[in-house]
Amino acid sequence: MKLREWQEKAFPLWWSKKRGIIKVVTGGGKTFFAIHCLNKYLEENPDKSVLIVVPSIALLDQWYENLSQSFKDKEISLNGGGEKTESITKVCITTIDSLKNIFDNLQAEETLLIVDECHKIGTEKRGEMLTNKWHATLGLSATPERDYDDNFYVIIKKILGDIIFDYDYIDAREDEVIVNFKLLYGYAALLPEEEDKYKKFTKSIQRRAATIGGNNMNDYPLKMLIFNRARLVKNSKNRIPYGLELIQKYKRDSWIVFTENKKQAKEFNKVINKKGFKSGIYNTDLNDGERQENLDAFKSGKLNVLVSCTALDEGFDMPEADGAMILSASSSKRQRIQRMGRVLRITANKENALIVTVYSSKTEYEKLREESNRYQLEGVPVKWKQMSI
Repeated sequence: MKLREWQEKAFPLWWSKKRGIIKVVTGGGKTFFAIHCLNKYLEENPDKSVLIVVPSIALLDQWYENLSQSFKDKEISLNGGGEKTESITKVCITTIDSLKNIFDNLQAEETLLIVDECHKIGTEKRGEMLTNKWHATLGLSATPERDYDDNFYVIIKKILGDIIFDYDYIDAREDEVIVNFKLLYGYAALLPEEEDKYKKFTKSIQRRAATIGGNNMNDYPLKMLIFNRARLVKNSKNRIPYGLELIQKYKRDSWIVFTENKKQAKEFNKVINKKGFKSGIYNTDLNDGERQENLDAFKSGKLNVLVSCTALDEGFDMPEADGAMILSASSSKRQRIQRMGRVLRITANKENALIVTVYSSKTEYEKLREESNRYQLEGVPVKWKQMSI
């Protein structure tokens, strides 16, 4: 398979030092790029091995499926998701949480370390396991930087190196690597009693910030006030009926709906099924078999709506979906990028994708407006709507 233009540009940047992070949007082809890198690496270093670290069982399976086309079964070992390797083979794929089981058998100086969704290793415990003298490193993520701490610089960069290539949604859209997409922002007003609580939280936040001399998120009282205001907004009563209204109005073949929590997911799933949609839930309240059954039903078209919390934020290929509804506008840029990416992969029958975000407050609006301005400048269709009262 021929490299895409961005991959042709990125490869020599990595190959020159065999170290660094590739920041590429979901659907941009970062897994294929990594496989190209590891194949070239093993051609030059046939006595070396490759360790691929992933955050989830879903990605463990995806990597195995992709690599099995290039390597024999005996050359690939799996560790995690019920699999435990007895010995380190030419290529070993492991989940982050199962890495400890094979850590003593690794020879870092003889190994290329590849970390997929590398923002996930930005904790002290995970970072400590991977801090080593690797022969080569490659990090992959649409969002390697972290929102709420400096651990990208303290931990991730130390292990994997600098971000050496950046390929965002605008680049991918222009190169026709992902489908064209439209953005719709829908305002679901707070109820009067919710608005009163929101204003009280805002005043308390302003008073606390004045007392401590700024918005210091290390201050626990301030942090909790901001958290509780956000929770109030994300669980506001009008979000579900307005989200339902938008899905009914803007026709799509299939929708992924991201909710704030399991309770909201259950409630939304209940109301949308009553309106004639075939909807299912995907979250950790279901056992593995039930989750897989709903996922397969969605992919095959038996379900046309899949409702989740954070379980589908990253690691899943969802090319079948052409609509994404973010029922709770996250303050996390990383999470928004991951969620958008779930519906932007190209498929034969998909002309474009629609990404709908429901918001209910001024704080959400300000962040979304900044995002929309950037996309609008690049020619992405953007629409703002307000629920009819």
